Amino acid sequence: MPLFEALVKYAKQDVTPFDVPGHKMGAQMTPFKMAVGDMTMQMDVNSMKELDLLSHPQSVIKEAQELAAKAYNADQAFFLVNGTTVGIQAMIMSVVGPNDTILVPRNCHKSVMNGLILSGAKPIFIQPEMDLAFGISHGISVERIIKGLDENPKAKALLVTYPTYFGSLNDLETICDIAHERGVVVIVDSAHGAHLPFMPGKMKDPMKAGADAVTYSMHKTGGSLTQSSLMVMQGDRISATKLQKVLNMLQSTSANYLLMSSIDAARSELAMYGKDRYKKLRPIVSEAIEAIEAFGDYEVLKSDYIKDKFYQTYDWTKLVIRVNDIGLTGFEVYTIMKEEYGIQLELAEGYVVMAVISTADTRESIGRLVDALMDVRRRYKKESQHFDAHVMTCSINELACSPRDAFYADNEVVSIDDAIGRISADSIMIYPPGIPLIIPGEVISEAVVQHYHYYNETLGNVLTEEKMPHQIKVLKD
Repeated sequence: MPLFEALVKYAKQDVTPFDVPGHKMGAQMTPFKMAVGDMTMQMDVNSMKELDLLSHPQSVIKEAQELAAKAYNADQAFFLVNGTTVGIQAMIMSVVGPNDTILVPRNCHKSVMNGLILSGAKPIFIQPEMDLAFGISHGISVERIIKGLDENPKAKALLVTYPTYFGSLNDLETICDIAHERGVVVIVDSAHGAHLPFMPGKMKDPMKAGADAVTYSMHKTGGSLTQSSLMVMQGDRISATKLQKVLNMLQSTSANYLLMSSIDAARSELAMYGKDRYKKLRPIVSEAIEAIEAFGDYEVLKSDYIKDKFYQTYDWTKLVIRVNDIGLTGFEVYTIMKEEYGIQLELAEGYVVMAVISTADTRESIGRLVDALMDVRRRYKKESQHFDAHVMTCSINELACSPRDAFYADNEVVSIDDAIGRISADSIMIYPPGIPLIIPGEVISEAVVQHYHYYNETLGNVLTEEKMPHQIKVLKD
């Protein structure tokens, strides 16, 4: 762990700092220092010779990135301190420019949409596979990608989400082969897949599947600190020099060493112990699934179901549980689990809740989750099932102009209910997972407005750009 070890060594030296940051390695006793401890403050330092420079790595950061590249089966790796968001934007800006065409799944993250605004590229959206039983979407199919490439022969790039937020893994290897045969670059948002290279079994990581560049949220499933991510690349379809240049434009020049060193340390843990830990965890998760489904009121998303219905594979560390058969919404179960059992789930949807499993979980922590779900069933089950027509999102809206043109166009603020038929200048996003209902340049439909109200009333996790509720910017007529 070259970067982590160098940082710890520096923090333990008797240094009198006259550089930034201004807390001077925690020289003053403050409430923050009392909470996080001396060592945290001493490790929060500025770039210097012995700690290298993220924008032009020459020593310990360079060595740490090389080790990360090896662990992730890549040619090169880049540490990210602005989250996976900056990696996705950098990948997009490195392969497409103004008016270039890029194929994108409609259930992609908001950062993709912002990457389109920054690059000026024109998106062609591909509809993901829709799962009506669970009320969620899965990955984009090979057939729909072929159709998209056939209809857009000048497309320069394809972005794939792998895995999806709910754990679906499409046939990325076939997708990469098809795209590369047509000279199309494949970039992958693997925000929720930092663990994939270290999973036992046949689950393929994006690099081995043939992707040209991939961004991982190391903090989500890799064990590093929040906001720290990793981007990797292979081959020569993307210029590493340009990728570094774009990153230097987008990332902070004061890169956080706590974040970077946590990537280095997390990578080491995964490389040395990841496969063994996931191997030991798998039977515990299987037992938990059996217990959750024992009474027939809950259904857990599983590999056989995904394979049979959607011809995709599945990441079993995403525990997606359909709860609507007990007569409650996923939103209701999510709230009950937190307020009454102290269990913080990852997210809720109309029919499901999701728990993310990592190597930090144990038989005890997973058992607590199972026991709470059983108790919720016992205490709150209703006679009637919950069904709602508004649980499915990710519909492809009409794109009237490029996201970039819409972002910079003259606009006005209107009520969301009066915006039907108007061109949006804003994004409306459900968070988590961060998938937009509408983006700049799309025509606002009645379905978008209905979905907005549904999520706003059931969970209140709708993010808009406007300060006043139920309003949105639209292009002036």
